[in-house]
Amino acid sequence: MVKLSTVSAIILASFLVVAVLTPTPAAAEPFQWVRIGDIDGFGFSLTRGLVRPVPGVGPGPADTNDNGTLEPDEFLPDLNADGGVWFRGDDNFDNRSQAERANTGHACQGCQDVGEATGGSRWTDLALSPTATASDWPDINGPAMPNSAAFIFDFTVARGDITPGGTIFFNLVFGDYDIDPAVVRLRFANAAPRILRIPNQQIRGLDGLIQVRTANLRFDEVFTADADGNWHGRAVVIFDAPADPFTAFDYVELSLAAEVAALSQ
Repeated sequence: MVKLSTVSAIILASFLVVAVLTPTPAAAEPFQWVRIGDIDGFGFSLTRGLVRPVPGVGPGPADTNDNGTLEPDEFLPDLNADGGVWFRGDDNFDNRSQAERANTGHACQGCQDVGEATGGSRWTDLALSPTATASDWPDINGPAMPNSAAFIFDFTVARGDITPGGTIFFNLVFGDYDIDPAVVRLRFANAAPRILRIPNQQIRGLDGLIQVRTANLRFDEVFTADADGNWHGRAVVIFDAPADPFTAFDYVELSLAAEVAALSQ
Protein backbone atom coordinates (compact mmCIF):
# COMPACT_ATOMS: atom_id res chain seq x y z
CA MET A 1 0.00 0.00 0.00
CA VAL A 2 1.30 3.46 -0.92
CA LYS A 3 1.82 5.68 2.05
CA LEU A 4 -0.15 8.96 2.26
CA SER A 5 3.03 11.01 2.22
CA THR A 6 4.04 9.33 -1.06
CA VAL A 7 0.62 10.12 -2.64
CA SER A 8 0.92 13.74 -1.54
CA ALA A 9 4.36 13.95 -3.08
CA ILE A 10 3.06 12.57 -6.39
CA ILE A 11 0.16 15.07 -6.46
CA LEU A 12 2.51 17.96 -5.65
CA ALA A 13 4.89 16.89 -8.40
CA SER A 14 1.98 16.79 -10.87
CA PHE A 15 0.98 20.34 -9.96
CA LEU A 16 4.55 21.53 -10.47
CA VAL A 17 4.71 19.93 -13.93
CA VAL A 18 1.43 21.60 -14.94
CA ALA A 19 2.67 24.95 -13.63
CA VAL A 20 5.87 24.68 -15.65
CA LEU A 21 4.11 23.64 -18.87
CA THR A 22 1.27 26.17 -18.66
CA PRO A 23 2.34 29.45 -20.31
CA THR A 24 1.97 32.65 -18.32
CA PRO A 25 -0.65 34.95 -19.89
CA ALA A 26 1.04 37.74 -21.81
CA ALA A 27 0.80 41.13 -20.19
CA ALA A 28 -1.22 43.67 -22.15
CA GLU A 29 0.83 46.20 -24.06
CA PRO A 30 0.21 49.81 -23.01
CA PHE A 31 -1.12 52.04 -25.75
CA GLN A 32 1.53 54.08 -27.56
CA TRP A 33 0.15 55.08 -30.97
CA VAL A 34 -2.31 54.33 -33.75
CA ARG A 35 -1.21 55.19 -37.28
CA ILE A 36 -2.69 55.35 -40.78
CA GLY A 37 -0.04 54.87 -43.44
CA ASP A 38 3.51 54.06 -42.44
CA ILE A 39 6.79 55.83 -41.86
CA ASP A 40 8.51 55.18 -45.16
CA GLY A 41 9.21 58.61 -46.61
CA PHE A 42 6.24 58.61 -49.02
CA GLY A 43 7.24 55.17 -50.24
CA PHE A 44 10.54 56.19 -51.85
CA SER A 45 12.84 53.26 -51.08
CA LEU A 46 15.92 54.70 -52.83
CA THR A 47 16.45 58.37 -52.03
CA ARG A 48 20.07 58.84 -53.11
CA GLY A 49 19.96 60.68 -56.42
CA LEU A 50 16.56 62.27 -55.80
CA VAL A 51 16.88 66.05 -56.06
CA ARG A 52 14.94 68.90 -54.52
CA PRO A 53 13.60 71.72 -56.69
CA VAL A 54 15.93 74.44 -57.90
CA PRO A 55 13.74 77.42 -56.81
CA GLY A 56 14.02 78.29 -53.14
CA VAL A 57 17.04 76.68 -51.55
CA GLY A 58 18.68 75.71 -54.82
CA PRO A 59 19.57 72.32 -56.27
CA GLY A 60 20.58 69.57 -53.91
CA PRO A 61 19.48 66.23 -52.48
CA ALA A 62 15.83 65.76 -51.52
CA ASP A 63 17.02 63.55 -48.64
CA THR A 64 19.17 66.24 -47.05
CA ASN A 65 20.61 64.07 -44.26
CA ASP A 66 21.11 61.07 -46.57
CA ASN A 67 19.51 58.57 -44.18
CA GLY A 68 17.40 56.87 -46.82
CA THR A 69 14.02 58.34 -45.80
CA LEU A 70 12.28 61.57 -46.83
CA GLU A 71 11.29 63.32 -43.57
CA PRO A 72 9.88 66.64 -42.34
CA ASP A 73 12.05 69.60 -43.37
CA GLU A 74 13.29 67.63 -46.37
CA PHE A 75 11.69 67.61 -49.82
CA LEU A 76 9.47 65.71 -52.18
CA PRO A 77 11.65 65.01 -55.21
CA ASP A 78 11.72 66.96 -58.45
CA LEU A 79 11.55 63.72 -60.43
CA ASN A 80 12.05 65.25 -63.87
CA ALA A 81 14.51 67.92 -62.64
CA ASP A 82 12.59 70.77 -64.27
CA GLY A 83 13.02 73.08 -61.29
CA GLY A 84 9.76 72.46 -59.44
CA VAL A 85 7.45 69.93 -57.84
CA TRP A 86 4.12 70.30 -59.60
CA PHE A 87 1.35 68.60 -61.55
CA ARG A 88 2.38 69.79 -65.03
CA GLY A 89 5.70 68.02 -64.93
CA ASP A 90 6.47 64.38 -64.40
CA ASP A 91 6.57 64.54 -60.61
CA ASN A 92 3.55 62.27 -60.07
CA PHE A 93 4.23 59.12 -58.08
CA ASP A 94 2.28 56.18 -56.69
CA ASN A 95 4.38 54.25 -54.15
CA ARG A 96 1.50 52.66 -52.26
CA SER A 97 1.85 49.16 -50.88
CA GLN A 98 -0.83 46.56 -51.48
CA ALA A 99 -2.23 47.18 -48.00
CA GLU A 100 -2.32 50.94 -48.55
CA ARG A 101 -4.19 50.47 -51.83
CA ALA A 102 -6.66 48.18 -50.04
CA ASN A 103 -7.16 50.88 -47.38
CA THR A 104 -5.85 48.55 -44.67
CA GLY A 105 -2.41 50.10 -44.27
CA HIS A 106 -2.73 51.02 -40.61
CA ALA A 107 -1.29 49.76 -37.33
CA CYS A 108 -1.51 50.30 -33.59
CA GLN A 109 0.83 49.71 -30.69
CA GLY A 110 -1.24 48.86 -27.63
CA CYS A 111 -4.75 48.69 -29.09
CA GLN A 112 -7.22 46.07 -27.97
CA ASP A 113 -8.95 46.38 -31.33
CA VAL A 114 -8.77 48.45 -34.51
CA GLY A 115 -12.24 48.83 -36.01
CA GLU A 116 -13.15 48.21 -39.63
CA ALA A 117 -14.04 51.89 -40.04
CA THR A 118 -10.37 52.83 -39.67
CA GLY A 119 -9.04 53.86 -43.08
CA GLY A 120 -7.37 56.43 -45.28
CA SER A 121 -4.09 54.72 -46.14
CA ARG A 122 -5.11 54.73 -49.81
CA TRP A 123 -4.34 58.48 -49.71
CA THR A 124 -0.75 57.94 -48.52
CA ASP A 125 2.45 57.54 -50.60
CA LEU A 126 0.59 58.99 -53.58
CA ALA A 127 0.94 62.32 -55.39
CA LEU A 128 -2.51 63.90 -55.35
CA SER A 129 -2.42 65.44 -58.78
CA PRO A 130 -5.05 66.02 -61.48
CA THR A 131 -2.66 64.60 -64.09
CA ALA A 132 -2.19 61.29 -62.24
CA THR A 133 -2.98 58.07 -64.09
CA ALA A 134 -3.62 55.69 -61.17
CA SER A 135 -6.57 53.39 -61.90
CA ASP A 136 -7.57 52.92 -58.26
CA TRP A 137 -7.81 56.55 -57.23
CA PRO A 138 -8.90 57.12 -53.60
CA ASP A 139 -11.47 59.78 -54.56
CA ILE A 140 -14.55 58.42 -56.33
CA ASN A 141 -14.40 61.44 -58.66
CA GLY A 142 -10.94 60.48 -59.87
CA PRO A 143 -7.84 62.67 -59.83
CA ALA A 144 -9.68 65.86 -60.83
CA MET A 145 -9.49 68.59 -58.19
CA PRO A 146 -10.17 68.89 -55.36
CA ASN A 147 -8.34 65.98 -53.75
CA SER A 148 -9.15 66.37 -50.07
CA ALA A 149 -7.74 63.35 -48.25
CA ALA A 150 -9.79 61.83 -45.43
CA PHE A 151 -8.53 59.58 -42.61
CA ILE A 152 -10.68 57.79 -40.01
CA PHE A 153 -9.46 56.46 -36.66
CA ASP A 154 -11.74 53.96 -34.93
CA PHE A 155 -10.03 51.88 -32.25
CA THR A 156 -10.32 50.57 -28.70
CA VAL A 157 -7.78 50.54 -25.87
CA ALA A 158 -8.28 48.32 -22.83
CA ARG A 159 -9.07 50.39 -19.74
CA GLY A 160 -5.84 49.40 -17.98
CA ASP A 161 -3.61 50.15 -20.98
CA ILE A 162 -3.94 53.93 -21.04
CA THR A 163 -4.14 56.55 -18.31
CA PRO A 164 -7.25 58.76 -18.65
CA GLY A 165 -6.75 62.50 -18.70
CA GLY A 166 -3.43 62.60 -20.53
CA THR A 167 -2.61 64.49 -23.72
CA ILE A 168 -2.98 62.81 -27.09
CA PHE A 169 -0.65 64.14 -29.76
CA PHE A 170 -1.79 64.48 -33.36
CA ASN A 171 0.87 64.22 -36.09
CA LEU A 172 0.30 64.55 -39.84
CA VAL A 173 3.22 64.40 -42.29
CA PHE A 174 2.55 65.86 -45.74
CA GLY A 175 4.44 67.51 -48.59
CA ASP A 176 4.28 70.36 -51.11
CA TYR A 177 1.41 72.43 -49.79
CA ASP A 178 1.76 75.81 -51.53
CA ILE A 179 -1.63 77.14 -52.69
CA ASP A 180 -4.01 78.66 -50.15
CA PRO A 181 -6.41 78.01 -48.62
CA ALA A 182 -5.80 74.74 -46.80
CA VAL A 183 -6.75 73.55 -43.32
CA VAL A 184 -6.81 70.30 -41.39
CA ARG A 185 -10.26 69.54 -40.00
CA LEU A 186 -10.56 67.26 -36.97
CA ARG A 187 -13.90 65.76 -35.97
CA PHE A 188 -14.60 63.69 -32.88
CA ALA A 189 -17.41 61.47 -31.64
CA ASN A 190 -18.28 63.51 -28.55
CA ALA A 191 -16.38 66.78 -28.77
CA ALA A 192 -16.46 69.98 -30.79
CA PRO A 193 -14.51 69.85 -34.08
CA ARG A 194 -11.20 71.62 -34.52
CA ILE A 195 -9.65 73.48 -37.44
CA LEU A 196 -5.85 73.48 -37.70
CA ARG A 197 -4.18 76.07 -39.91
CA ILE A 198 -1.02 75.08 -41.75
CA PRO A 199 1.83 77.30 -42.99
CA ASN A 200 2.20 77.71 -46.74
CA GLN A 201 5.64 76.50 -47.82
CA GLN A 202 5.93 79.29 -50.39
CA ILE A 203 6.24 81.80 -47.57
CA ARG A 204 9.62 80.19 -46.94
CA GLY A 205 10.35 79.73 -50.65
CA LEU A 206 10.72 75.97 -50.24
CA ASP A 207 9.03 74.15 -53.11
CA GLY A 208 8.33 70.49 -52.32
CA LEU A 209 8.86 70.98 -48.59
CA ILE A 210 7.76 68.12 -46.32
CA GLN A 211 5.95 69.43 -43.25
CA VAL A 212 4.41 68.00 -40.11
CA ARG A 213 1.27 69.46 -38.54
CA THR A 214 1.00 68.63 -34.88
CA ALA A 215 -1.63 69.41 -32.25
CA ASN A 216 -2.28 68.59 -28.61
CA LEU A 217 -5.64 66.89 -28.12
CA ARG A 218 -7.44 66.34 -24.85
CA PHE A 219 -8.04 62.75 -23.80
CA ASP A 220 -11.80 63.30 -23.71
CA GLU A 221 -11.80 64.65 -27.26
CA VAL A 222 -10.46 61.37 -28.61
CA PHE A 223 -11.74 58.78 -26.12
CA THR A 224 -15.08 57.82 -24.60
CA ALA A 225 -15.75 54.87 -22.29
CA ASP A 226 -17.60 51.97 -23.92
CA ALA A 227 -20.08 49.55 -22.31
CA ASP A 228 -17.23 47.37 -21.04
CA GLY A 229 -15.33 50.23 -19.45
CA ASN A 230 -12.66 50.25 -22.15
CA TRP A 231 -11.67 53.38 -24.08
CA HIS A 232 -13.07 53.86 -27.58
CA GLY A 233 -11.03 56.24 -29.73
CA ARG A 234 -12.62 58.03 -32.64
CA ALA A 235 -11.36 60.85 -34.88
CA VAL A 236 -11.85 61.93 -38.48
CA VAL A 237 -9.08 63.91 -40.20
CA ILE A 238 -9.73 65.84 -43.41
CA PHE A 239 -6.99 67.74 -45.23
CA ASP A 240 -9.02 70.37 -47.02
CA ALA A 241 -6.99 71.98 -49.81
CA PRO A 242 -9.50 72.72 -52.59
CA ALA A 243 -7.14 74.81 -54.76
CA ASP A 244 -3.86 72.91 -54.42
CA PRO A 245 -3.22 70.63 -57.41
CA PHE A 246 -0.28 68.73 -55.92
CA THR A 247 0.12 67.38 -52.37
CA ALA A 248 1.12 64.09 -50.79
CA PHE A 249 0.87 62.33 -47.41
CA ASP A 250 3.19 59.93 -45.63
CA TYR A 251 1.17 59.12 -42.49
CA VAL A 252 -1.13 60.47 -39.81
CA GLU A 253 -1.16 59.29 -36.20
CA LEU A 254 -2.52 59.72 -32.70
CA SER A 255 0.24 59.15 -30.21
CA LEU A 256 1.37 59.52 -26.61
CA ALA A 257 4.67 60.92 -27.94
CA ALA A 258 4.91 64.66 -28.46
CA GLU A 259 7.29 64.36 -31.40
CA VAL A 260 6.75 62.58 -34.71
CA ALA A 261 7.44 58.88 -34.42
CA ALA A 262 10.97 57.58 -34.65
CA LEU A 263 11.96 55.90 -37.91
CA SER A 264 12.68 52.65 -36.08
CA GLN A 265 9.03 52.16 -35.13
